[in-house]
Amino acid sequence: MKKILIAAAAVAAFAACSTPPQKKVVVMSSGKMVVTGDAIKLEPGTQHNEETITVNGDKITVNSPSGAKEYPVTEPGSWLLNLKNDTLIGSYQSFGEAGSREGRISQEQMQERMDSLSQLMTGSNVSAAKRNYFLAPGDFKKITSAENAIIVGPFKGMPASLEPDKNGQVPEVYKFITNKDARETLSRIEKMLKEG
Repeated sequence: MKKILIAAAAVAAFAACSTPPQKKVVVMSSGKMVVTGDAIKLEPGTQHNEETITVNGDKITVNSPSGAKEYPVTEPGSWLLNLKNDTLIGSYQSFGEAGSREGRISQEQMQERMDSLSQLMTGSNVSAAKRNYFLAPGDFKKITSAENAIIVGPFKGMPASLEPDKNGQVPEVYKFITNKDARETLSRIEKMLKEG
């Protein structure tokens, strides 16, 4: 009997120490957000804001002047909610060793990247398998099952380096920009290619 009680106490202690899988939602908005628990009060505007919410229930609720809307958060992982006035596009960013990164790229490679960005802007050639995403205003998507993912929004730079989390896992990184920023980037690159 004593052995059973000790085993039960050990299991209970282990369960208390382990954290349940997390549901992390990154919210990007045009305007001010006030987060209270799993609810967001949105005051529409033009300024870019970001908040990361760890969801305790099975949904988040957004209250705005146009009414309340619920977004189901059905499983653990990292999610993105677009409350901006523009479409967000983004993809997984590979962090290879510094020695393996490209120093220069050819015009052919640049053209391929421009074509890929153009397709992403229209939502074509997008899939979870390719780890690229198109979120129109109001869209909500699961980006990855990884809870420790880093989702980098517009106007923010990529992390200089990545540190493993407490489980030794290096975070996945996803970079998102607005379609407006993507159009401006394409315009600059096209101009550079014509001059080059």
